[in-house]
Amino acid sequence: MDILDLIQFEDPNKSGGVVKATIHKTGKLGFSAAAQDYLSLGDDSYFKIGFNNQDNADESIYMVPSIDADGAFKVAKAGGYYYLNLKYIFDKKEIDYQNQTYIYDIKKQSSNNVEYFILKKRK
Repeated sequence: MDILDLIQFEDPNKSGGVVKATIHKTGKLGFSAAAQDYLSLGDDSYFKIGFNNQDNADESIYMVPSIDADGAFKVAKAGGYYYLNLKYIFDKKEIDYQNQTYIYDIKKQSSNNVEYFILKKRK
């Protein structure tokens, strides 16, 4: 058997880009095109948003998909661009998004059969 028969080559047309979110100066958390696919965002997407209250050094944002608006934020869309308007939350957490750039890498996790996403701040 030839070694090339054992290798699965990646398709450059399906790379998808970087799965990230960015806080914009307006207080909106915007998602890259790859993140939109990764999170399966649509016009009826909702997420519960949380932070780690046990570890002040943890600057991650936690997002749990929700089927409705009960305790969750609705994803909005402008053109082909999805975002969450979290200005009030970022202001309450004293995140200085107007003077600094905040970019988060997104990873999918699961706990007790609940899938959620961790947005980990880039250093």
